[in-house]
Amino acid sequence: MADAVVAKASAVLGVAGRQGVAYRFSITTKNDMGEVMDTTRQLDRSDRIGMYLSVVMVAIGAVIAVMAAAARLLEVGDGSDVPVLVPLAGEEATLPLGPDGAAVSATVETATVAVVDPAPATLFALYAQPVWIAVVVVAGLVIAALFFLRLARGRAFDGGAARLAFVAAGLVTVGWLGDSILTNMTTNGALSAISDYTYESLTFEVSLAPALAVLVIAAIGAALQIGEKLQRDTEGLV
Repeated sequence: MADAVVAKASAVLGVAGRQGVAYRFSITTKNDMGEVMDTTRQLDRSDRIGMYLSVVMVAIGAVIAVMAAAARLLEVGDGSDVPVLVPLAGEEATLPLGPDGAAVSATVETATVAVVDPAPATLFALYAQPVWIAVVVVAGLVIAALFFLRLARGRAFDGGAARLAFVAAGLVTVGWLGDSILTNMTTNGALSAISDYTYESLTFEVSLAPALAVLVIAAIGAALQIGEKLQRDTEGLV
């Protein structure tokens, strides 16, 4: 009877032991597979170096943007004799472009004029436009740096990367609209100031290049979202 009890206990312990081994094997396998998946997401050394170099270039670009804004503010100075690039309505003029400076007829589309006494709204735009551009460019470069750092750490397909792309698209849109408004306030105000409101060329020019940039950045954000979903679904199957 005692032998039967011992044999039964041994069988139970054997089953429990096998289950424990199987359980430990399952946990170990899962952890190992997780490590493999984390490793496959990492970029190789040369790619990571490229991402970090991109961050350095972004920092240099931010410094250049701030310096350009400072230089423009120095040009504006106290608001007198401010050079402003203005669009013209295809004005005909003679320019010394011929042999030995001979006069040549030309159609002038843009010109730089000196605004002696701009109106308050024009003066505001002259100060605000370079500051606005610098702020938008620096903010965009900070977003780009954060994105490059995520790529360097192998975190391209997560919610943060997609959100960064959508924030960048929104920033480009806002910056584009703000710059268009301030630039047109500057040019129209300058033409009004130098012509005493008699030059009939008030325009509102908008470049479409930023619109293309917005579409590209938004498409990148959408692609990152799709990649994140596919990665999440794939991990759920492992």
